[in-house]
Amino acid sequence: MIRNGIIVTAVLCASLAAAPLSATAASDGWQRVGSGLQGGVSGMALAEGAPAGPGLADAVVVRDNKGDRESRVATVRLRPGQTPVVTELPWFGVVPADLEALDAVPGRPGHYIAVASRGDAYRVVVTDGRATAEDEPAALPGRRDGDNYESFALHRDRSGRTYAVWATRGSGAEKAVVRAASVRIGADGLEFGMVSARQEFAVPFPDEDEVRHISDLKVLDDGTVLVSAASDPNVNDGPFASAVYDAGRLTVNRANDAVLRMKPRHALTPLSRFTRQDNRKIEAVAFLPGQLGLWGTDDENFGGSVTFERVG
Repeated sequence: MIRNGIIVTAVLCASLAAAPLSATAASDGWQRVGSGLQGGVSGMALAEGAPAGPGLADAVVVRDNKGDRESRVATVRLRPGQTPVVTELPWFGVVPADLEALDAVPGRPGHYIAVASRGDAYRVVVTDGRATAEDEPAALPGRRDGDNYESFALHRDRSGRTYAVWATRGSGAEKAVVRAASVRIGADGLEFGMVSARQEFAVPFPDEDEVRHISDLKVLDDGTVLVSAASDPNVNDGPFASAVYDAGRLTVNRANDAVLRMKPRHALTPLSRFTRQDNRKIEAVAFLPGQLGLWGTDDENFGGSVTFERVG
């Protein structure tokens, strides 16, 4: 990504609480939810308990900005036949640079985990028109200098335990590395268990330019790991390409450890595919009832957009 910015350690971004941004819907089903380089969708989570269905969702999105007065989080209200309502939120607490992933904390409406590209996880509360980082960020287990993360998901199994799945994005011949661990999210902070599963992963498409094998992931209720992949020529006008895959499965063994079974490249078939002609760089995915996907893009100069797609 071609972008300059300042890494900020702590600042009150109150100026970001501007009037809601109205975006227009494109004829191809994509709806704009951010403009220009600062308006991309790099991660997305559905608001727990909110209505969801075809054309209908309330979501929280993160933006991979770095400047001290640039937005980090926005809410997106989607309704059938209506223009999306996008509201940039002021950020309180330790201010991250380059947020790339977001997921909702199961069973705790308004609570989210946001992850920055270097592997810092932030416990964020979204309420009363603001986003608040509750404490210092926690490092993802196994993080190494030079790692680049664009995905993170939370999954609660039948026992009530919560597990985290995340991945480095990979690049071309370098595969993504997917990891899983138990996680405890409480009033006193965020605590990861030891990594119990680690697998490499690569996609067959996209297959041109800089291929990011995992640009986002989510874990569905049944343990299915949904993954997006994207290619970027490192030119802010693109062209970009993307795909979404049923990439494997998360299970829990008798010892209550997370187990990953990711599919090999030759066994992958896209659920959704966007070529360079489409020029979409999917960096955020969510899944709604009824086999309905919600995809979000960071299209650089073209801003951020979302679309619904049935994938069943």
